[in-house]
Amino acid sequence: MSNRVMRNLPPIYHELIEAKALTESVSNELEMIEIAKKRVENEQFIETSSERYIRIREQGYDIRADSSTETLDFRRRRLIARQSSRMPITQRRVHEILRTLVSDGFEEHLDVEKCETLFVFDATEQSISREIDYTLDRLIPLNMKLSIARRVKTKVYVPAYMNVGTEITIHPMQIDDIRDQVNLNVAAYAQITREVTINPI
Repeated sequence: MSNRVMRNLPPIYHELIEAKALTESVSNELEMIEIAKKRVENEQFIETSSERYIRIREQGYDIRADSSTETLDFRRRRLIARQSSRMPITQRRVHEILRTLVSDGFEEHLDVEKCETLFVFDATEQSISREIDYTLDRLIPLNMKLSIARRVKTKVYVPAYMNVGTEITIHPMQIDDIRDQVNLNVAAYAQITREVTINPI
């Protein structure tokens, strides 16, 4: 019997038409209350909030979301990052906040003696890049030099020769097909040191 109210009544009521109608009506209302209760519980948390309540939370942080370019998932992650960026901030805490935005797609190179830090991220959507810049600008102390770089993964064909040495400066050509031809006076050269510098042309 699907009628949840009728199940709790004595068997004598099961055959009464009035009891069936009344308990079915009450049962439907109880189900609607359960659904509304679950919805209210979901709206209490950013990860389960609907788009409407995400928009209300964004207004509290003066975030102007663009629903045409920003996904609901990204907007949730951005709110979590904003709420998480409260003092005190440690290096591990900064990494945790960044992982909510970009997972593990970043590197940090910290020079404690020079008070400099460099963050390298995989190139991604403009909205995520803006949020990364905004978050780091607020989290990194003012007495530290902050640098942010984007990493682009692409195919690069390098016509080059290599002499004995450990510093190589390479000027790659970006072409779609390795069979394409191009005239260059100098494609690459090598000198003695330990650094590799790539200059795209």
